[in-house]
Amino acid sequence: MVTVWADKFEVKNLPSEVDAWKDKVKLWREESMLRILKSLLVITAVATIATGATSAYFSDTETSNGNTFTSGTLDLNVDGGNTNVVKFNVANMKPGAQPRGSYTIANVGSINGYLDIKNIVITDTENTCTEPEISAGDTTCTDPGAGELSHVLGLTLFVDRNGDGWYSTGDSYIYNGMANAVAGSYDLNEPINAGSSTKIVAILNWWNTPNDNLAQSDSMQLDMTFELSQQV
Repeated sequence: MVTVWADKFEVKNLPSEVDAWKDKVKLWREESMLRILKSLLVITAVATIATGATSAYFSDTETSNGNTFTSGTLDLNVDGGNTNVVKFNVANMKPGAQPRGSYTIANVGSINGYLDIKNIVITDTENTCTEPEISAGDTTCTDPGAGELSHVLGLTLFVDRNGDGWYSTGDSYIYNGMANAVAGSYDLNEPINAGSSTKIVAILNWWNTPNDNLAQSDSMQLDMTFELSQQV
């Protein structure tokens, strides 16, 4: 221990008493925090019990089980079937001929649809060259794929809504012109509801033209696809 005298007052350095005081303060703080923590736990427990007590209302439940979903069908028939339909097989055509064919397009599914025509292809074949063809100026005799029949044949396609086979009031033209100029597809958007049908008529017209002799012995093939799509 060190004692310093100054003006009759005694000042002492007492480290052991200071340390003891610090320990007491630390202990008091720890005890205070413990009391606060216990109080919070009690408050939380009481609040939980109170919440459970105040939320005990009547309740009831019902079920919705066994819900099922089944898709519909969109099924196109041409002339009553699902196979390729050959409507024309005409031999010995000549100027003045007018073969016609009617397709019955039916929606035998359960969903309404609309009809378009796709993949229209005209294929000419020269076959051989006769003397009248050569005299008329046919210069493609050596090219088997260069026939001229589609250049002299008119092609008419229309929606025959009254089903009489002829274009009349209420019908709608799809194409009416020379066969070699027909487009590759037509978006008709022709509605065909489930269980109903419509008719598409195709007419080939060979009117007299100055170039008729160029088409002697030639042949032409017409291909097309009917497509039924779902109505949105």
